[in-house]
Amino acid sequence: MRYELERSQTEKLIIEDSEYKGHELVSLRIYFLSKEDEWLPTKKGVTFRRDQLDEVIGALNQIKDGK
Repeated sequence: MRYELERSQTEKLIIEDSEYKGHELVSLRIYFLSKEDEWLPTKKGVTFRRDQLDEVIGALNQIKDGK
């Protein structure tokens, strides 16, 4: 599964799930539009295990609610 959120005309946040060495992962990574009109990943991002997703969402909801 993959979601793309536009940050600007030359930058977007891509959220996707993947698997690596038997581990299910979720990644949030900033991509940029290269001079060749190709979207490429930057070093800006984070990856965590899928089983941590509820904890991450809970933390984000607390930030959203100002807690």
